[in-house]
Amino acid sequence: MQYNELVKNYQDEAIRLRRELHQIPEEGFDLTKTQAYLINYLVNLGYQPEKICETGLILYIKGQCDDDAIAFRADMDALCIREETDHDYVSRHPGWMHACGHDGHMTMNLLLAKYLADFPNQRKRSVLLIFQPGEEGPGGAKPMIAAGIFKRYPVKAIFGYHLFPFIEEGKLGTKAGPMMGQNSEFFITVHGVSGHAAEPQRSTDAIVASASLITCLQSIVSRNTNPMESVVISIGLLNGGTRVNVVADEVKLGGTIRSFSDKCHAKLHRRIEEVVKGVELTHGCNIELRFVEMYPAVINDERLYDIFKELIPLESRVRFRKVMLSEDFSFFQQEVPGLYIGVGTGNEEKGFNKNLHTTGFNFDEMVLLKGLEASLKFINYSKNY
Repeated sequence: MQYNELVKNYQDEAIRLRRELHQIPEEGFDLTKTQAYLINYLVNLGYQPEKICETGLILYIKGQCDDDAIAFRADMDALCIREETDHDYVSRHPGWMHACGHDGHMTMNLLLAKYLADFPNQRKRSVLLIFQPGEEGPGGAKPMIAAGIFKRYPVKAIFGYHLFPFIEEGKLGTKAGPMMGQNSEFFITVHGVSGHAAEPQRSTDAIVASASLITCLQSIVSRNTNPMESVVISIGLLNGGTRVNVVADEVKLGGTIRSFSDKCHAKLHRRIEEVVKGVELTHGCNIELRFVEMYPAVINDERLYDIFKELIPLESRVRFRKVMLSEDFSFFQQEVPGLYIGVGTGNEEKGFNKNLHTTGFNFDEMVLLKGLEASLKFINYSKNY
């Protein structure tokens, strides 16, 4: 079924599903209302979805070919953002919003399930629908893999979609190889010795040490990495001091590291450790450093990208530019070949130009049918994955 036919038959359903999900945003793994909504919808279609990882969900739809299944992943969780839009389907959970398009991602999977229920003869191959909690943190992909989903089902390839306002509305964008960055976080506590600000020589100033530390950390990218490599070190947290006339004895700071390779990432970790030791010696303070590893880089399978180019017309696709955003879809790609695809939502005339993770993010639900159309093409692909 072509896009125009999908719009005719499923546009009302796409609008209803997305807007109902938009009104019930939930956090991380605390997704009881969202999970209940998904289960109710799928059961009414005649399916038997399976709960997994507390509030996650999977559904295996058996097709004509059962040894060459493909999976489609949709993330479920929302963000701690207070919505500032004027439409009539705003979040009913104050302080929470589907500001990253996960309501749209879930809708695409639900529409696919409905289509395959409406047209069972179109099930050329088996499909595993994955509804994943905790993408925004602490990460739900790894627990789902640990639960054995790929051991139980013969998945040969996995596809994931994400709405992006920097892609033109209705276009699909992806690329072979690295697409989104690897990330980890670091947390630092600088311990000094408190004292009167009028007698700084009797103290060890944690704020001055932190200022030096921040300057040195920011020089790592410009002076210790290849200019041709994409690398980011950003500090987003800084807390210290109690009064203007007291030398601070403690400062806490934290940041994020982004890159596209394990080798480069390891180098960044090593240089941060070396910088911390250097600042300790220079300022006579004690510094605690802790790394938290988050998500690997999203690296798309080259063959799946070739299939994407074969199935999606040139006028309907764009080449995705690498971004330092991160995604735990990358864990799935470490298990089976995977392709992550951007669905364009950007439209200045309609006012759909607000970025992800902002209070005014919104989109036209018709773009979700572009994702549905692509999924059907992947299911009906004539060759083996």
